[in-house]
Amino acid sequence: MIDDIQLVNLTISEAMTLIAGGQISPLELVEAYLARIDRLNSSLNAFLCVMRESAIEEAGYASDAVRRGENWGPLHGIPIAIKDIIDVAGERTTAGSDFLRDNCAQEDADIVRRLRAAGAIIIGKTHLHEFAIGATTINPHYGPARNPWDTNCSPGGSSGGSGAAVSASMCLGAIGTDTGGSVRVPSALCGLTGIRPGKGRISTEGVIPMSWTLDTVGPMAYTARDVAIIVDMLDVQPLTPASCLDRLDEPVSGLRIGVPIDDFFWLETDYQVVGAVRAAVDRLSDMGLSIVEVQFSMIEEVLQASQIISLADAVAFHQDRLRDEPERFGKDVRSRLQIGSQPSAPDYAVSRQAGREWRRILRELFRDSIDVLIVPTTPIPAPKIAGAQSVELGRTLLRFTYPFSLSHLPVLSVPCGFTSDDLPIGMQMIALSEGMVLRVAHAYQQATPWHTQRPVL
Repeated sequence: MIDDIQLVNLTISEAMTLIAGGQISPLELVEAYLARIDRLNSSLNAFLCVMRESAIEEAGYASDAVRRGENWGPLHGIPIAIKDIIDVAGERTTAGSDFLRDNCAQEDADIVRRLRAAGAIIIGKTHLHEFAIGATTINPHYGPARNPWDTNCSPGGSSGGSGAAVSASMCLGAIGTDTGGSVRVPSALCGLTGIRPGKGRISTEGVIPMSWTLDTVGPMAYTARDVAIIVDMLDVQPLTPASCLDRLDEPVSGLRIGVPIDDFFWLETDYQVVGAVRAAVDRLSDMGLSIVEVQFSMIEEVLQASQIISLADAVAFHQDRLRDEPERFGKDVRSRLQIGSQPSAPDYAVSRQAGREWRRILRELFRDSIDVLIVPTTPIPAPKIAGAQSVELGRTLLRFTYPFSLSHLPVLSVPCGFTSDDLPIGMQMIALSEGMVLRVAHAYQQATPWHTQRPVL
């Protein structure tokens, strides 16, 4: 007999096995997670909408199907949360904003259709930074989301509710969006594995945009295996000859790990973050991967270019709201949009050219020297909510993620340690394919315990 505590501490992979074997039912699983949400959401503010009735109804159908011997797909009966910037038919899509409080979606986003087709149960919609324009999920309209490891701290953003929900075992996995780091930052601050897929890998149809140029959609879960399962389900460009999951257990010994020597990544970074990432590199070396020192001459330029592009896109999307009702934006988002209005058209063009040069440099680096690049995900662990200066704090949290958004390559954040205050630390892995970053992350997780740790709530 599996009790509720054991149920909500499963991974997706474990739950799939137990459901297929008839040891648990989708209905038992969903009810356990709904009870967890009932107990914790008032303190964490991770969900803006809990889809209780539909989740229970769908889980009942899924349980009946299991008893009949049917298999609806790899995610049959698995409760998944959706960031509230992604359309779910019949539910509000607020984007965490005052403007869209009553905006009801008429149909599912493409990724929601794919999740349902794989058998997933959509359990609710998660909190976010307003219009995904920020990295803290300190939201003036719906209150702040809170980090399960320390509720005085931010879970990051903009997909902060998704990170908090998975970290607190309020769902088995969650879907976020990532423009400048909005999946990777919450994954790092909440102790999760989360991926920003390569450009065009997962559909953004039915997602309210932050930046048409840089937006992606990506899953967050506890393990690289779980993330690989979801990526394979959402992939609109299936890998050949093997999926991410099929490649997960391939050996990694002999692969080349690139580690930057630039001060940009280390000089102003919290010493505990530096120590954890350096220790992770040493562990990978012990596993038979070779370490290659690399250097980037234009990293500051790339950081600035990625910010100019994303905020200019956001200003273009919100120009009517900015003209007619600017006071309805939160103060920090309004400030960011004002910053995004300042660069000129030539500045935007130069930034786009910097992106093309950056991608050329990285392609050559991966072709000639390395297989995976490793850097910290954030320079600091989860910051306190009280007194936070959201614009400046956002710049800090996104410092190491924004440049790799402009790479158009898959980037994954994986847990690699904890601070002395028991706050999670994450590192980014960048490669030419989702399969490669997930394979190395999975191997690392077989050799380390960080992804198995869960907050005490």
